[in-house]
Parts: sequence; C-alpha cells; structure tokens
Amino acid sequence: MLKVHFTDADLAKLTIAEDADPMWELLMSSYRIRRPEGEPFFGRWRRGSRSAVPDSGRLLMAAVPPYGYCPDFLTPAGARTIGEGVSAVLETPSRVLAADVAELSAQGTRVAPWLRRLADGEPRELRRLGTAMHDYYRQCLAPDWAAVRHAVARDRRRLRSCLEHGGPQLLLSTLHPDITWAPPVLKVRFPIEQELHLDGRGLRLIPAFFAHGMPTTYKNPDLAPVLVYSISHPRFDRDAEPGPSLAALLGRTRARALMTVAITRCNTSELAELTGTSLATASQHASVLRASGLITSARSGKSQMHEVTPLGLGLIRAS
Repeated sequence: MLKVHFTDADLAKLTIAEDADPMWELLMSSYRIRRPEGEPFFGRWRRGSRSAVPDSGRLLMAAVPPYGYCPDFLTPAGARTIGEGVSAVLETPSRVLAADVAELSAQGTRVAPWLRRLADGEPRELRRLGTAMHDYYRQCLAPDWAAVRHAVARDRRRLRSCLEHGGPQLLLSTLHPDITWAPPVLKVRFPIEQELHLDGRGLRLIPAFFAHGMPTTYKNPDLAPVLVYSISHPRFDRDAEPGPSLAALLGRTRARALMTVAITRCNTSELAELTGTSLATASQHASVLRASGLITSARSGKSQMHEVTPLGLGLIRAS
C-alpha cells in the first residue's frame, strides 16, 4: 500500500494536470503493448501498435520493464509536449541517471549494456534513448493523441467539478476505486509498502489514458509529488473507425462521428479535430445524429457538448 500523508497546506496545494502528460502516457502505453490487462479497452490499439513499434522504439522497452520499478527520470514533471519531455530527459543529471539505473538493477531487472553505459555518463546512449522516445511516440501515440487528450480532459472536468462542489476532501474521496481518503492520509492500493510525506509541497494529480489498474507515483520521495491514475472510459478504438455495416448505414464519416462521441464526450470543434473534418461538416453530422436520437447535445459555455445516447450505443454494438 502507498500512504500519502497530507497537511492542511498540502490540501490547499492539490492541483490537476492541465493536459494529458505525454511522458506518462508514453510509459503507460509501453505497458499496455506488453501486458494483457485491459483487452476490452486497449485490445485493438495494442494489436495495431505492436507491429508499429519502430526498431529504435524497442530500445525504450529495454529501459522499461513490463512489471515493477521504472526509472523515475523517464517521466519528467510538467512536460506539455513530447519535445519538452524528451528534452527534459536529455538534461537529466548524470548522478540521477546512475542512481535510477542502480535502482533498476537492485530491483532484479537485467540491465542492458547500453543502459549501463548511459548510467556511466555516455551522452550518445542518452541521445539514442531520446530518439527512441520520439520514434515510439510518432508511430504509436501521435495517431491517437487528440483522442487521448479529449478523454483525459473529460476526467479533468470531473475532478474540477468535485473540487468546486466539495473541495479537496470530496475530490480525494471520489478519485479512483483503488484510492481511499482517510484524513489526513490517502491510501492507495500499491504493489509495495511506500510512504509519501508531502510536507507542504502539495500533490499533482495526473489522469492517464493508458494507465490501467493501480495508481502509481515516483519511487524517489524527493521529486515533486505526483499521483498518476487511470481514467474511466468504455473502450478505445484507433481513429474511432466504424465497422462496415455501420458505415453502410450512416456513411463512413457520420459513423466515425458517432463512434467518436461514444468514445469521448466532446464539443463540435473537438469532433471536427478528432474526425479530420471541417467545423461545418462536424456540425452537420452532429445535427443529423442528434435528430436521429443517436446523440444528445447540451450547451456548455459557448460550446455544445455532444454525448452518445443508449440508442447510439446500441446501434454501434449491433453493427
């Protein structure tokens, strides 16, 4: 079990990541490729991505065991883009690299020769790792990054609503099925016994699309405290691609729009981005789907948020 110890100052400094974190999603997705859990959610993505992992991307897998400890330096804090994240990895001090690789070895993981050279301070190996991260992201995550961001945004809205209506106490009480709030301690189902004393630093919550099962955090307690947890979503299909019968019934683009709304509640601009259509085309498809009773639309600020109806879900499942 992981026990996160709060003070009143920590509750006041509870924050939510502003967007999907590319480095944590990269790490979590590398688990999803190699581990069987979450087949209903990630099965189709997993099957497509296994064949898409570039040769350089396989270097990344050598640094990330499928189970157990993962080096903390691979998920630097606060990266908004893959470029920022990889740059932060490349700037990791040599002493941190050495300590993280030593911890990896201490956990019983076989450390590849190139990773030992990295720990010894060879800059070429660190650059190779950076290239591997870029290549893996481009091949396996970039095609679906818009969908990942919007699904994570939906969970962030849930968190903000909890924070607005019940403060940090309500947010922590409803955060995740594997998390229990017993003030002043947040108890998290975890594979090892670990204590994290926030000591006034606050805690950053990172909802992660590709996470599955238990939440996680850094091994090093001196790093900026984070808690990474899995969002809830019904399933994930690459590019929301409809089956042939649904496409024949609605037309491929309109069927893709329905699939997209089923995967993630979104506004018209987001629907256009996710389906690769113009704003006018997305609006037209949303109007037809709404008139057919397959989605509902509700005003949220200046936008209309679209959500699939039971009839829409039934049509998808039957096709």
